[in-house]
Amino acid sequence: MNSEQMKQFEKAKKLSAENKWRDAAAIFLDLRNQVDDEEIMIWATKALYNSNQFKLAYQVAVQSPQVFANDLDFLVQVCLKAQHFISTRAMILRQPGEVANKLLPLVQDAEAKYRQEFKTTVQNQLRAFYHLGDYPLVEQRKRLLAADQLSLADFMVGAKFLLRDPFTQQFVKADILNILQQIKCQEEIAMLCIDEKEHQIVPAKLPIAYQNPLIAECQKILKDQLEQTDPQILRALLIQLDLQAILLNPLIDEVITDPKEWVSVMLKRATTGEYSSENKHIIHWQEKLNQFIDKLQ
Repeated sequence: MNSEQMKQFEKAKKLSAENKWRDAAAIFLDLRNQVDDEEIMIWATKALYNSNQFKLAYQVAVQSPQVFANDLDFLVQVCLKAQHFISTRAMILRQPGEVANKLLPLVQDAEAKYRQEFKTTVQNQLRAFYHLGDYPLVEQRKRLLAADQLSLADFMVGAKFLLRDPFTQQFVKADILNILQQIKCQEEIAMLCIDEKEHQIVPAKLPIAYQNPLIAECQKILKDQLEQTDPQILRALLIQLDLQAILLNPLIDEVITDPKEWVSVMLKRATTGEYSSENKHIIHWQEKLNQFIDKLQ
């Protein structure tokens, strides 16, 4: 910070000490837009929180949640005051067991109070989530983001239905599955997968899509072949592979039976525009996956 910014910073801290949180928050936010500084971010979040600007405090905090590694209790309170229950659970469950066990009851209490105080809002949120499949991909993803404000019980009702709904976009199903993995769902649930068949899965027991050993092997093959010769195509194919993994999960092990040939088909299509392989199984799946991926372009 330059001298003028330091002057403003000290002024905002003085206002905070006088409990003039809203005035302090305005200065901290202005400084935050000028300077990338973790201390400013912490002060800004606390000033917003103490002036009851919970939504804005949340938006600032989640941009760099690692800043609050030494004050996780405060970060959890910010998230809960902004009514983001599902992502807060996921964040807590990434912590050591002792820490998670201490913080999870805070989420449960906040959920219960929210459901009691905002019954109509909760019903509308659940209805919007439950009928997500009636809309195009952009709206489906928007509604899934809004479902972060549902309690765990309500979210699970919607998630179980949507994973079996043929009108839920495949990428959105993948997002829902990823959320269930993050909150360590141990329940066996049915999912209508990309093969158009229902599979029984336990989300917590599945590897995250891009961490699957077969995907890691494909990544290595791509890097070995292209890292020194064509890094631009390598970047594009690694992104494509990530998207394929997301769409395939939990069927990755069934579909990618030959990682070397899988990568070969990807590379040939990237360079020639054609699918080429004697392995019809791989051609079938590459074509199917790319139909979804190409729609994102």
